[in-house]
Amino acid sequence: MKHLIYLTTLAFIVACQPATQNESTEQEAPAYQKPDHHSEYLTRVLDAHGGYEQWTKMKSLSYMKGDESTITNLQNRKIRLESPKQTIGFDGTDVWVTPDSVDTERTRFYHNLYFYFYAMPFVVGDPGAYYEEVAPRELNGTTYNGIKISYGENVGDAPDDNYIIWVNPDTNKMEWLMYTVTFRTGEATNNYKLIRYENWDTFSDLLLPTSIQWYNFDGSTVGEPRGEATIFENIALSTEAPEESLFEMPAGATIAPLNNAENM
Repeated sequence: MKHLIYLTTLAFIVACQPATQNESTEQEAPAYQKPDHHSEYLTRVLDAHGGYEQWTKMKSLSYMKGDESTITNLQNRKIRLESPKQTIGFDGTDVWVTPDSVDTERTRFYHNLYFYFYAMPFVVGDPGAYYEEVAPRELNGTTYNGIKISYGENVGDAPDDNYIIWVNPDTNKMEWLMYTVTFRTGEATNNYKLIRYENWDTFSDLLLPTSIQWYNFDGSTVGEPRGEATIFENIALSTEAPEESLFEMPAGATIAPLNNAENM
């Protein structure tokens, strides 16, 4: 009987002890810290779109653009695009495309092109970016504040690309994007293209575009829209990472060369 009382008492004492390092305990996520390279004004813009902290919690982004589906691992930027014509992927090292009969000349340029436009303005919060506030300018009758984004050497496939996001001063929300394309030549240019962002919706507390519209632009005057707007559908953000197998290069796929691009 004494032994029974002793064992019962011992079990109670052990149960009341704090968990040791050897026991499995739930670890708290580290507190979010604002990236040191973000400018104060960029932070206000990102906050108006849901906040960079919320963006960093997301691990997967997917959407449909026409008959092409895209899924991206937001933590490592691996990506997979599928359409009736081809499947393109980035496995962290190489951009690949299948079937091998598909022209690969612009695949490297194309694989994350629309993701980058779609994920504005969060995507310009990436490491390696530099920010400069530029003089306000008028676009289609409204005056906007501007943030120019440039990149350090060896950041991405085209580090000489520049972006300017144009922000409504009343809302701090992005409404236009100007960008340069240097992928083909590798040379810096002041020949900016222009996209308007005016249709937004909220997904996982983040404001993301549901369409973007290219405009004719001569560097000073906004012209007519260039074709139809690009529509994004079936948009989904998740804190769960996509399966890594999605991004692995299948047998028979071709690695896309790092050269040539269409003039988007």
